[in-house]
Amino acid sequence: MQQLRFSLDNTVFAGDSGNDLPVLTSPIKSVLVANATDEVRKQALQLVREHSTETALYLAKGGFMGMNGNYSGGILEGVAHYLPRIKQWLNA
Repeated sequence: MQQLRFSLDNTVFAGDSGNDLPVLTSPIKSVLVANATDEVRKQALQLVREHSTETALYLAKGGFMGMNGNYSGGILEGVAHYLPRIKQWLNA
């Protein structure tokens, strides 16, 4: 982010595993994709409460554009959550 001069406003991170938790629970807008394990989801929710970063974590649910919220479908769902204007591009 620093090297390419991206800010928190134009960055979205996505992950699904324990090694992603430090970023998922940081102030960086993040997406926990639906294929994450229940344990990772539970840890992420606990950590965002502890860090007061709840608004920076989106849990992909599925259903966006008919996708299940897993893997890249969850990433697209999360990016559309944070950057709603992208929905127009995806529907084109």
